Amino acid sequence: MVQGRLGRALRASLLLALPLLAMLPAGALAQPTSARPVRMFVGFPPGGSTDIFARALSDELSRSWSVPVVVDNRAGANGVIGTEALTKAAPDGQTLMFIISSHVTNRALYPHLPYDPIAGVTPLSLVARTPLMLVANPRFPARTLQDVLRLAREQPGRIDYASPGQGSVQQIAMELLARMAGVQFNHIAYRGGAPAMTDLIGGVVPLSVLTTTQVLAQVQSGALRPIGVTTETRSPLLPEVPTIAESGLPGYQADVWFAVVGPAGMPAPLASRIATDIARAMTVPSVRERFTSQDATIVNGSPEDLAALMRAEDAKWSQVIRDANIRAE
Repeated sequence: MVQGRLGRALRASLLLALPLLAMLPAGALAQPTSARPVRMFVGFPPGGSTDIFARALSDELSRSWSVPVVVDNRAGANGVIGTEALTKAAPDGQTLMFIISSHVTNRALYPHLPYDPIAGVTPLSLVARTPLMLVANPRFPARTLQDVLRLAREQPGRIDYASPGQGSVQQIAMELLARMAGVQFNHIAYRGGAPAMTDLIGGVVPLSVLTTTQVLAQVQSGALRPIGVTTETRSPLLPEVPTIAESGLPGYQADVWFAVVGPAGMPAPLASRIATDIARAMTVPSVRERFTSQDATIVNGSPEDLAALMRAEDAKWSQVIRDANIRAE
């Protein structure tokens, strides 16, 4: 009799609780982690686009999961230091990493990489992509891509271009352009985009490939001349600037993409739930604004979509890196 009354009471309590559960945020019901804080590694210093994006996403996941998602900057070696730390973590959802496209190019750049960029992680979600832009000092006698290529053919290997560093995505994107056009440039590696842009504006170097957000103000002020964007479509922030592909190199495409991965061996249901929550977080207006203000296009991809992209990018850029004989510093 007592057990019957207890059973009826429990059922009544559950029925009363169901409307309250329906009011909870969807992410709280699907929370894939324990009550412990979640770490999200970022392989670059605070303040850059990668860090800004990671913090926007982690803040929203913290609200959704009702646990802190703490960004842990492990800068160094083009993201290698942070990724190595990730690969040593347990595949339980408590440790994630916000990566960029250099994650896969590092395989060809570092002959003795201490992990496999593809097999060593669990792909979770592609979140955004952002274009690069080929820009010139206004005193450089080229206004279009065809002008740049003509000058490069007249002076093979003598026209300098600046990049944020040896083995950077920007350098590799420029080398792909050179290969497709059958020309040769001279690479000048800087330690970051800011010093590269300073010398570009000062006329020390005539050309550079940088992110659109890095050059936006300088292009709008006339301090830099835009030549072309590297993506298949034009940038919403500078729609008057043509793409490299439409300017005479059909099929050319390069960008910086951003994604979230976990350690290898994460169970598929756990990876799927985290990917779903990331996709939901990327629909929040405040999160989207943080990305789109940096000229990033939101992309909500499944773990399978990200895995396919990583394999394709690995094959594409490894070939470019080998052909151009690029090695990381």
